[in-house]
Amino acid sequence: MPISRVHRPRQFKDVTGQRHITEVLQKEVASGVLGHAFLFSGPRGVGKTTTARIFAKALLNEETVNGEPPTNSDASREVDAGSCIDLIELDAASHTGVENVREAIIEHVRFAPSRWKRKVYIIDECHMLSTSAWNALLKTLEEPPIYAFFILATTELHKVPATIASRCQRFEFHRISPEALNDRIASLAAEEGVTIEDSVIRAIVGASDGCVRDAESILDQIISLGEKKITRDLATLVLPTSRIPEAARLFQSCLTRDVGSSLHLLHQMSEAGIQPLEIINDFLSIARALIRCEDSEERKRFEDGDDGDRSIAELVGSIDRGELGSLALSLIERRRDVKSGIDPQFAAELIILSFAGGLLGLPAPCKVLDQPPPATKAPTRVDPPISIELKKEQQNTNTYIDSGASNDATERVEEAEPTADTRPPQAAPAIDTAIDLNDLLILWNTVIREVEKENRSIPFILKVAKPIATNGNRITLGFAYDFHKEKMIDDLKMKAIVERAIAAVLRVDRVIIDGSLERADKEISHPQTRDIVAKVLETFGGEIVA
Repeated sequence: MPISRVHRPRQFKDVTGQRHITEVLQKEVASGVLGHAFLFSGPRGVGKTTTARIFAKALLNEETVNGEPPTNSDASREVDAGSCIDLIELDAASHTGVENVREAIIEHVRFAPSRWKRKVYIIDECHMLSTSAWNALLKTLEEPPIYAFFILATTELHKVPATIASRCQRFEFHRISPEALNDRIASLAAEEGVTIEDSVIRAIVGASDGCVRDAESILDQIISLGEKKITRDLATLVLPTSRIPEAARLFQSCLTRDVGSSLHLLHQMSEAGIQPLEIINDFLSIARALIRCEDSEERKRFEDGDDGDRSIAELVGSIDRGELGSLALSLIERRRDVKSGIDPQFAAELIILSFAGGLLGLPAPCKVLDQPPPATKAPTRVDPPISIELKKEQQNTNTYIDSGASNDATERVEEAEPTADTRPPQAAPAIDTAIDLNDLLILWNTVIREVEKENRSIPFILKVAKPIATNGNRITLGFAYDFHKEKMIDDLKMKAIVERAIAAVLRVDRVIIDGSLERADKEISHPQTRDIVAKVLETFGGEIVA
């Protein structure tokens, strides 16, 4: 019999890593103040169904000890054996229809318990129920008999209708921490009478990714080899082979910005039998691990881990945070493309092309103008400056001078400007960084995400706008609608947010944007852009269809 069944937790205290849930349920049972519907959500294999059965035992037993069900009572033994007539388990993955719900629950719940004081219904993978089944179940959940209790378990909480979730006490299960999972594996090995090396335990924990069920399954396979002492060499016969070191080597190659060598290494991995989608997933795992390594404790765990963990630890600090975030988003998009039918090899090559080419988070080195821009002439005044005495007199007589500087005709008094003789000397104008239009077009989605951090409404405008020209550090945006242009350019606060975002993404000191009423989807007449399209078509084949 599998370890997961032989050593399945039978009391709340035996559940691994979910104390925030088991203690609450235990106290509810002990107090007798109970709801009638409970919704357990969380990743697979972390104890949802196991906890539901322990909770069912606590509800069915006449007496409990501080909320813990007794292990040797008749009700507990019946639940453990799967023969309790007052515990009804429904697998919603294979019984999704309304007729299944009516037969197994709605019609059945009208009858009083046959043997124990309560009836408990466990609906596993409840998100699989059809809309009609949910609607049929809703009335029963709203007004259940006093003896009926419902426990719904799901790995996809967002698919549970709000009308159902609002009528349940919700408990969110977490992935098991490495420390708790490490203790669980060591304890199971001891109960099975085998000695297991610490490095093997760490490897099992790493391969299970916080899932108790996976960790127990791997341990069960290793123990089935029949040895009483489990070494790392023995465990490699069962442990899944980590491809992370090879993926980390490819990752490091991309950081050298050598597109050719990186593509060659990618093709070597593909020829060795590693599927392109697996490479994309490994890159995503590395990106996620590097983000987690921002936490010093997590970094220490990777440094002390297996070969794959250590290869990731060596990459810490080697990639810009902005580029790391862009890479993660790009990997998610390419993986989605593969699942929608795009050639996996081509998707992986696009990842390498953009990553090794430095096109994700950092633009190509910015160019500096050869000559500083000509100094602007001081504006010429037609009227003589207004004296301070005159202003005071006008203020006292409530007579104001219209400045004419704003469209809303706000009336205010201008401060007197210094004359040419008294004006302080002006510093020489700074040399601004020239911005390349192609760099900005490539990173335009990154700019939009940067803007979204400060303002949620601006991205809606930017998504239908597009840079159409650059001149030094000045950028012209093309707008499809006049009110978009007015909103973006005339609103100084909104304009400043966009300018800061562009400057941050392009790594320049400052930029200035202005607008032009030109449809954003209009073809931009720019020779470099056309050259890029031509090179892509030449390299990968195909034609422009729209």
